[in-house]
Amino acid sequence: MQTIMTMFATFVAFVSGMILIIETVNKLFKVENKNAKLIISWVLSIGVAALAFWQQWGFFADCGTPDQWQGWVKATLIGFGCALVENKIYDMDEIWRLLESIFPLIRKR
Repeated sequence: MQTIMTMFATFVAFVSGMILIIETVNKLFKVENKNAKLIISWVLSIGVAALAFWQQWGFFADCGTPDQWQGWVKATLIGFGCALVENKIYDMDEIWRLLESIFPLIRKR
């Protein structure tokens, strides 16, 4: 298991990358509607997190294996947290503390 600082840095990198991807998609398709931008942000964040978990990329491999439902929940929560940060609903420290408190509850029995 990675250290907390490494995982936090990876989460920050994931959020930064997702912001770049979402801004590129919005500019490419000339999205101006605020609600459409929010929907794109949520769908892409959770979708990319699910893809990264399925492919076992980066720190998503620490969530478990694709045959474990707990890993899918963790990946979805990371994507959800990423979308919250992207949309300036919460800052990264609050999201990370929330994820750290939820992950121990979701473990294989």
